[in-house]
Amino acid sequence: MMGRGGFKILFATLTVGAIFLASCRKEDENAKHNPTSTYVPTNIDLATIFPAELGMPSLPSDNPLTIEGVYLGRMLFYDPILSYDSSISCASCHKQEFAFSDPVALSRGAFGLKAKRNAPSLFNLAYSKHFFWDGRVTNLRDLVFEPIQAHNEMAMTLPKLEGKLKNVTRYIDYFNKAFGHAPNLVDMSKAIEQFMLTIVSDGSRFNKFFPGDSIQLFNMSELRGAQIFNGLVNFDPVTKVTSGADCFHCHGGELVQQQNFNMGGVANNGLDVVLTDLGYGGIINDPKKYGTFKAPSLLNIALTAPYMHDGRFNTLDEVIEHYSDKMNFNSPNIHSLISSHGGIQLNLSAEQKANLKAYLMTMTDNKLITNPAFGNPFKK
Repeated sequence: MMGRGGFKILFATLTVGAIFLASCRKEDENAKHNPTSTYVPTNIDLATIFPAELGMPSLPSDNPLTIEGVYLGRMLFYDPILSYDSSISCASCHKQEFAFSDPVALSRGAFGLKAKRNAPSLFNLAYSKHFFWDGRVTNLRDLVFEPIQAHNEMAMTLPKLEGKLKNVTRYIDYFNKAFGHAPNLVDMSKAIEQFMLTIVSDGSRFNKFFPGDSIQLFNMSELRGAQIFNGLVNFDPVTKVTSGADCFHCHGGELVQQQNFNMGGVANNGLDVVLTDLGYGGIINDPKKYGTFKAPSLLNIALTAPYMHDGRFNTLDEVIEHYSDKMNFNSPNIHSLISSHGGIQLNLSAEQKANLKAYLMTMTDNKLITNPAFGNPFKK
């Protein structure tokens, strides 16, 4: 038996060693038999996560980022234990190599059922205040529970999930380290929130070019593409071809994403004349917003095919073709910035389309898709 003094020594050792993500066997046994042991989680320097160029996001005040909390969230993100039959994890539909999206139009859930919409990419979420294609959730910890409980996704019941977590030694250990409690669903959602908040993408050539520090980063085709992307629609009276495509209103700034829902952050982009998915309008019960969806970030757009809320476009060329030549101007609630073109297709030339695509390709962040901090912690 260990005396009172021995416990004090062990306790001090655990406190000093809390910054380490892996515990020795003695620590594991202590966490297992004393699940209320007092750990002091190590706060993360936010400047090491969020680059100055993107700015400091507004983070949840009741869920500070800690080494232990982020690592616990990362484990949960990759663990199929969150699904009813332990067959799929969050990472099954949000794969790092595809910028945390899924390379199929509609992902399949625990019982082979298809999701309703295309799995969106998960990065730079700290800078957003609306989540899912229809913007129905306003914080990440609430987002966590939706796919877990959806019958066509993870199909899990919350009581069953909490019971599973409470019976896994590693989670008894890491919930204690991160939150000072036994596993529970509230802390589970906060841990996954912490991990997702840290997934930041800022390593593309576009991100380096955007402040205008080095124009040499782009070749002439990419520079011409930037002019088209950021140029206003202005039709030539003879050729009827415009020098600009006005992409930046809905996909502007260094995040390449409009955050303000009143300024293009949610929009109908002329996909359909007949609406089969009400999108954001269905959530707020506003017929004037039917068929509108959250404008996604175009960072890593080369990695996140297929495109649109239903994954209807398989290639980036198809997307450009839609905006250039196949816009449905009779689509209900089409965004005013598109209808202001007067119902005239952009009719970009083949060269313009190639230049625009070249510019979009500069937005790929290879650091994001290879960063081990975002990878599967169960794979060595």
